[in-house]
Amino acid sequence: MAVNLAQKYSDKLDQAFSHGSYTDDFVNKDYDFDGVRTVNVYTVTTVPLKDYDRTSTGDRYGGNNELQDVITPYTLTKDRGFKITIDDGNNKQQVMAKRAGEVMKAQLQEQVAPEIDKHRLLAVATGATAVNQKITLTTGKAYSGILDMGEFLDEAQAPLIGRILAVTPAFYKLIKGDIVTGTNGSDYIAKLLGKGFVGELDGVPVVKIPTSYFPPKTHALMWHKKALLGAKEAVKTRIIPDSELVDGTVLTGRFIYDSFILNGKKKAVASIVSA
Repeated sequence: MAVNLAQKYSDKLDQAFSHGSYTDDFVNKDYDFDGVRTVNVYTVTTVPLKDYDRTSTGDRYGGNNELQDVITPYTLTKDRGFKITIDDGNNKQQVMAKRAGEVMKAQLQEQVAPEIDKHRLLAVATGATAVNQKITLTTGKAYSGILDMGEFLDEAQAPLIGRILAVTPAFYKLIKGDIVTGTNGSDYIAKLLGKGFVGELDGVPVVKIPTSYFPPKTHALMWHKKALLGAKEAVKTRIIPDSELVDGTVLTGRFIYDSFILNGKKKAVASIVSA
C-alpha cells in the first residue's frame, strides 16, 4: 500500500542574495537629462600666463585672448524595461507567495541595479584604455599597480577626496594586507566600513564588487566621482493591480540611462588588467 506524504508550500519568497547598487554613490549626477536625450557640455580652454609689462603704453597684459571652448555631447543610448505579470488565480493557488512589492524589490536589486553598475564600470575601464592608463597586473605587484593608478590621477590633478577604488574579490586578497581597516581605531575608517567599504588604501576608500560586474580581465578600477557621469532620464516603476490585460497584477519598469567619462576629466580614471 502506497504512503502519500503531505506537502506544503511556504508563503515566504526565497530570493538570491542581492546588494542593490555598488556604484550609485560614486557617480557624477550634476547634469540634468530630464526631458532630453542629449546634453551638450562646455569645457573652456584656459590660457597660459604672460609677463605683465609695466612700461607698455598699450595693453600691459600682453594682448586679448578670447575664451575658447570645446562642446562635448552626451547622448543616452540605454532604454531598458521589464514587465512581469502575476495572475490572480496562480497567486491565490500559491498561498499568495508572489507579493507584488517583494517581487518589484527583487527585480530592482537582482536585475536593474547590477546592469547599471556593470555599465558604469565598463565606462571607467573603456575610459582608462582610451587615455592609456591601463596597467598590466604583474605577479606580486598588486599594491604597486594601485600606486601606479594613483599616480595617473595625481598627474591629472584629481583631488584625493572623491576617489574610489573598486576591486574584485580575488584582487582584494592580493592587497588585503596593505588596506587600512578598523583595527587602528580610526573613526573615519569605522565610518567607511559602515558604508560598505572594506577599508582604505593610500587615502582612497576601497569597495569590493563581484568579478562578474567587471569587464573581462579587469581586476581593479580607480576613478574620481566627478569624472564618471551616471546619467538617468527616466526611472519609472509601476505596480498595476487592476490591469485590463491580465486578471491579476502587472509590474513594469523603464530605465533610460547611460554612463560617460566626462571629457574634461577623462584622465581621472585608471584600471588594472590581465595581460
